[in-house]
Amino acid sequence: MKAKKFPKLEAEMEKNKESQYAIAKLLNIKQATVSRKLSGKNEWTIGEVDILCEHYKKDYYQLFK
Repeated sequence: MKAKKFPKLEAEMEKNKESQYAIAKLLNIKQATVSRKLSGKNEWTIGEVDILCEHYKKDYYQLFK
């Protein structure tokens, strides 16, 4: 099994019962794009990181490091 690239972010999504689709709507992007970002194939933009940090009320290190 492959190690998750963003385990803290995925844990927050699970804790809040939010799907990739819900995150896609929040960020105004496609679900497939969220999937690629979570797998590390695409990079998160600074704007997306800011939105996710605000949404989960966590800082960058609590979600992405």
